[in-house]
Amino acid sequence: MLQRTSLTASVENALNDYPEIAERWQVGDPTVTALLTSIRELVIALSRDNDINIIEPFVKSNNRTIMADAVNKGILPVATPCQFKITIENNGTNTVTLNQGRIVEDGTGRQWRLLSAITIKPNETQTVNCEQSIIRETNLNILVSEPFYQIEIIADADSYVAGIQVINTTTKTTFDYTPKFMNAHAGDSVYTIFSDDFQNIRLMFGDSERVGQTVQAGDSYKIYVTQSYGFVDTTTLKQATLNDLLSNDERYLNIYFKTDGLIRAGTNPLTVSQMRLLASFPSTYDHNAVFMGNFDLLVRWHFMSRFGYMAIWNETTHEKFYQASLDNINHLNLTVVANEPNEQNLLIKDIQQLVAKADSLFDGRVRVKAVEERPYQITINGSLAGVHDIDSVKAQISELLLANYGRGSISASHPNSDGFNRQEIATLIREKIPAFQDRISDFTVLGEDTQTSPIKPHEWAYLTRDSIVINLRRTADNSGAMWTL
Repeated sequence: MLQRTSLTASVENALNDYPEIAERWQVGDPTVTALLTSIRELVIALSRDNDINIIEPFVKSNNRTIMADAVNKGILPVATPCQFKITIENNGTNTVTLNQGRIVEDGTGRQWRLLSAITIKPNETQTVNCEQSIIRETNLNILVSEPFYQIEIIADADSYVAGIQVINTTTKTTFDYTPKFMNAHAGDSVYTIFSDDFQNIRLMFGDSERVGQTVQAGDSYKIYVTQSYGFVDTTTLKQATLNDLLSNDERYLNIYFKTDGLIRAGTNPLTVSQMRLLASFPSTYDHNAVFMGNFDLLVRWHFMSRFGYMAIWNETTHEKFYQASLDNINHLNLTVVANEPNEQNLLIKDIQQLVAKADSLFDGRVRVKAVEERPYQITINGSLAGVHDIDSVKAQISELLLANYGRGSISASHPNSDGFNRQEIATLIREKIPAFQDRISDFTVLGEDTQTSPIKPHEWAYLTRDSIVINLRRTADNSGAMWTL
């Protein structure tokens, strides 16, 4: 409010050199006030962003700057559909065939697609893979040729975009997705996808004279959007039914989700907390997995919602913590812990394929090392004013640290070779624990000595209740002055 008042005063002072315009400003002439007021509000908005940029030169904490960084890096708000095995029993007298793409519904109404055709004979039981997604088809008719033509991709309510396929039905050409048109040439059948800070997804075609192809007037396109609900609580999956019956024999099918039939866990788009970690990576790593051999951002970008801990390191890092060997040359090492134990092997395979796609040198050269859990020892020593309850404050500190640095937290999902940042922990305690916001209470944070006992990449460091030691005592202010300034 003070800034707006100050800017208004500056505008009025400047208008003193233009008496006629100043009079129009004083009487509220909209031809003058509209322009100057909009400029004033623009200056205020830019100053706010500038203040944030000054405060956050390295670590992004404001949601707006985190979302802006995600947009600049090309991080898309897409989900990963859950894949599961279902069992189908035929209690009828005739053979029944279900084609690929048939829709079944679970107990909550979510729709699942059969990933392959299946034939069930009478009194027979078969198992088939399905995916929690549906494919929505959109027809696009081009009226005017336009370079870099864009179209917004909208998913149904409560669902997320999981995949896009584009086909030019006029030329019978399938278009391929290329992030930011990287490595695409003029005339290539490619498209790219980007989003804004409101997480709206837009599809963009190219320009025949520069990159990709210009859409031509009269051409028709079919856009297939795969949409999913993302995360699925697999413990609730029991019975299922066909979405529609195409024959009377299908009434005798008994469909249910197979026990321990998880193939791939479903995940929602990255949260702001997860994107905050990705925002800490330099922009140099944007779509550049091989920069200095660091594949960490690439893997987190694609699979962060599917693992609790992941470390991927090159030969230089490997020889720093482990024994040097010629076998380490041109190899990567991977340690990962899937959120769903049943998809551990699939997650490892997906990461290896992603790395090989980014750099063919590492095709078949990503070695897997088993994780070793390592509770991180931390000690909080502090003194409290007499008005605070020590046991209550201890419980608050413990719960706060477990939520932010415990097993399953974002901070514990990546390697911490030097341990957790004690300055960050101290700031968190000071901001979240009211007992340490007065002028009397004080505390210090002590961590492990990682110089003599370094945390290796395959060691999953996190806080536990037993690894947190909190020593609090009363201050000597009880016998002092009754009032504290």
